Amino acid sequence: MLRPAARADAAAMSRLWTDAGVRRYLGGPVRGEALRSRERGYAGAVGLFAAVLGADDGPVVGSLLVEPESRRDGRTEVSYQLLPERWGRGYGREAVAAVVSWALAEVTPERPEVVAVTQEANVRSRRLLEAVGMRRVAAFTEWGAPQVLYSTGPGGTGGARP
Repeated sequence: MLRPAARADAAAMSRLWTDAGVRRYLGGPVRGEALRSRERGYAGAVGLFAAVLGADDGPVVGSLLVEPESRRDGRTEVSYQLLPERWGRGYGREAVAAVVSWALAEVTPERPEVVAVTQEANVRSRRLLEAVGMRRVAAFTEWGAPQVLYSTGPGGTGGARP
């Protein structure tokens, strides 16, 4: 189940931002003032969802963010993180598929496209994006590492720019 991130999710959210495994392809663990800022501002943040097992108050398995006007040419961008003990169970695929469907229907119906970026080296994330029907449309270097842009939109032939 996806629901807006809430104050009660503090421990799981903090762990998602500080766990070295989760952050391996995301620039490393968040620390210092950047971490404190996230901890102060995540609850109720627009577009930030907690993925939970079962009911509203079930354990958090990860977080997903939908950015309607991202820095990717203003396209709607989806990003996600899952707790390591939940990897490999299909929760990520289910959550990303649901949030992409929601974003296409509710956030960007006039421009039916959602994008996601992952490091080229993050094979599991690339497989997940492909499993939910996204196509690789561009490759580029950012943050000192090769990145890949995936899209749900038409014309996914490599001509898209990040």
